[in-house]
Amino acid sequence: MLAPTVETERRRREVDALIAVVEPDPEYQGPLVTDEASLLDAVGASAQEIQDRLDAHFGGRLPIPLSTPLWRFVDALKSLRPTWPGQ
Repeated sequence: MLAPTVETERRRREVDALIAVVEPDPEYQGPLVTDEASLLDAVGASAQEIQDRLDAHFGGRLPIPLSTPLWRFVDALKSLRPTWPGQ
């Protein structure tokens, strides 16, 4: 069964918000991400640059490996920071 469109759109916005944290270039056009894509696949920056940007944005190191698929990364992030990316 497919997820409702509202749920799918919310998840897409969460992934977009995560990518925006590590890729601040407003002209960046990320690749089409798949279920298995990680930040390392979706962002044209080195692992160290991605980690540094996450650390700066979240005020410390997140215990989530950069190789984690984006959907799982977002789920883990939301469990650590329930109000992210909103309010």
